[in-house]
Amino acid sequence: MKRRFLFMLLAALTCVGANAAILKANNFLAPSAATGTAGKTVEVNILMSNDQKISIWQTNLVLPTGITLVKAEAADKWTDEVKVDGNKVFSETETAVGAGKEAVVAKLTLQIDATVAAGEYDIVFEGTVMTTDEGKIITQETTRTAKLTVEPATGKKGDVNGDDDVDVMDVVMIYDIMAGNAASKPEADVNGDGDIDVMDVVAVYDIMSGN
Repeated sequence: MKRRFLFMLLAALTCVGANAAILKANNFLAPSAATGTAGKTVEVNILMSNDQKISIWQTNLVLPTGITLVKAEAADKWTDEVKVDGNKVFSETETAVGAGKEAVVAKLTLQIDATVAAGEYDIVFEGTVMTTDEGKIITQETTRTAKLTVEPATGKKGDVNGDDDVDVMDVVMIYDIMAGNAASKPEADVNGDGDIDVMDVVAVYDIMSGN
C-alpha cells in the first residue's frame, strides 16, 4: 500500500514538473528579424508567445556596436505603456495581454550609425521576466536572438547629416567633422578623394547649385 502511494506521488510530481516545463517553453519574448540601412533608423517588433495572460514584462536588449535604442512604444492594444531604462525595455500595464501566439506587443526604433558595415547582426533579448495576470512570475531562462540585416547607405550624394536634403546643414556637418566636433562618416567625403576637407564643402555647394 505504501509503495503504491509513493508511486502515485512520484507520478503527480512528474506531471507538475512537465507542466512547469511546458509553461516556460510556451511563454517568451523575442525580437523580430528586420532590415535597415546604415545611417537610418529601423523598426523592430517585440513578439510575445504565451499561453497565459501576461500583465507585466521586462527584457534587456543587447545590441551590436553602432546600433542604439531610440525609443520603444506599445503596439496596438496589447500594452498601456512601454518604457525604456538604458537598454531595459519593460511594460507597466493594468490590462493583461491575452494568451496567443506570436503577438506583437511593442515596437522598438533603433538607430543604425552610418559607419556600421553592411551585413547581419544579432539583436538579443536576455534576462526576460514576465508576470501573469494572476501574479505568477515566469523567467525566460534562454536568450532570444533575431537577425538585423544592415544594407549600405543609399542616400543622396552630399546629404552628410542624413536628413534627405542637401543644404547648408550638410556644410555645417562637414566643418564639425573637420574640427573634431563630430564623428567622421563616409558621406562627408562628398568628392570621393579619401579626405574630408574644404573640397567636400565646395562639392556640396556645387550639388546645391545644380552643377
